[in-house]
Amino acid sequence: MHAGLWPLLVVLFGFSNNSTAQILKEKVLIGRVEWVELPDLKMKFRSRIDTGAKTSSIHAEGVEEVRRDGDLWVKFRLKDNAGKEVELTRKVESIQKISNAGGFTGKRYVIREKVKLGPVVREIVVNLNDRDKMAYKFLVGRNFLLGHFTVDVARSHVTGD
Repeated sequence: MHAGLWPLLVVLFGFSNNSTAQILKEKVLIGRVEWVELPDLKMKFRSRIDTGAKTSSIHAEGVEEVRRDGDLWVKFRLKDNAGKEVELTRKVESIQKISNAGGFTGKRYVIREKVKLGPVVREIVVNLNDRDKMAYKFLVGRNFLLGHFTVDVARSHVTGD
């Protein structure tokens, strides 16, 4: 690292040479676009890494509410980058209320799913969203990234193709 940058890192973040090396050593380096797997479903998605998004999001089609034993569940379809399609039913963890600059308000169902990126596998909450017109059907948010990854936005597919 550039020697002139160390004083700034020490002042801003309290880093020393050793603590910075330790933080980077423990985290997996990823780029702005990576492959994410849903290992239980054997599905892979080319995904956008978004450090500005609090919650990860996946494109879901045909989302329908279902009641089971008084609990709210959702039935929906996922389609990965290889064209594999599955229909799932998952318990709703919460409902996120959303609104955009145009005044549109809506809701997104939040479910739990096991996600794998590189060597890291975690069960996280993921919101179901209509990402049909978006290039990436899976968006990886801070709820998966925090504490496990360092993102280099100048790179992509660091963990492999």
